[in-house]
Amino acid sequence: MAELTSTAAADRIETERILLVPPERVWAALTNPAELSRWFGESAEVDLRPGGAMHLGFGADGDANCVIQVVEPPTRFAFRWEAEGSAALNLPEPPMTLVEFFLEPIPGGTRLRLVESGFAALPESIRDTAHDGNIGGWQHELDELVTFLTREGS
Repeated sequence: MAELTSTAAADRIETERILLVPPERVWAALTNPAELSRWFGESAEVDLRPGGAMHLGFGADGDANCVIQVVEPPTRFAFRWEAEGSAALNLPEPPMTLVEFFLEPIPGGTRLRLVESGFAALPESIRDTAHDGNIGGWQHELDELVTFLTREGS
């Protein structure tokens, strides 16, 4: 169902998956709150427009507040979200990273590429923890996406 490749540099995380469903199906799983909350956390609220707010609830792991940056159905979706550990810094504006999903149709499915960037600009006290935690986090969450799309049967 899926193939995973991950690379990480100081400023970014890149992960790619091959999903055996059309881009429109992957798009719905990424942007529809009812679907998003079935594989990425426990709850989701999405104001699907550039500048719109997105809130992801992860239960005991806390919440993520996001600002949507790009909405280009069904090929690109991007948002900024608070970096892990930023709440403890008590800053007026929490440091954020940019998460981008790129969907490309391929024979029999979709190539999904995720890029999260902006780690180099984070305060040094949270930079490595945020980067390293999100590498494993994205691998886990994309496994959940594959399982969700497989279970749903397209």
